[in-house]
Amino acid sequence: MSKNTKVRLLLSSIFALFACLPATGFVYGLVVCDCGHTFFGETLGRVFVGFVEAFITSITLGKPWDNEGGTSSTNIRPFVVLGFFLIATMIYLLLGRSRKAKS
Repeated sequence: MSKNTKVRLLLSSIFALFACLPATGFVYGLVVCDCGHTFFGETLGRVFVGFVEAFITSITLGKPWDNEGGTSSTNIRPFVVLGFFLIATMIYLLLGRSRKAKS
């Protein structure tokens, strides 16, 4: 394994580590939102709840709130691990492609 490959792997892992919790929280918020009667409408309401859940999921490390009391029976940690691998792979491939374009 060359030095460039190790650096690309390390960089993609670090960026994916910081991006996987907010990304899976955002997707969770889009999916579970019951936003039919919100002020923003259904689409903007889902996006807003997605951003809120991205923040909450990052704070609680994969246990989003399901109601106002803060209790949750939902655990999205397996999806966070899957998201980590998908994001890391995507970044690794993008770094490899940009390196080939420069050569």
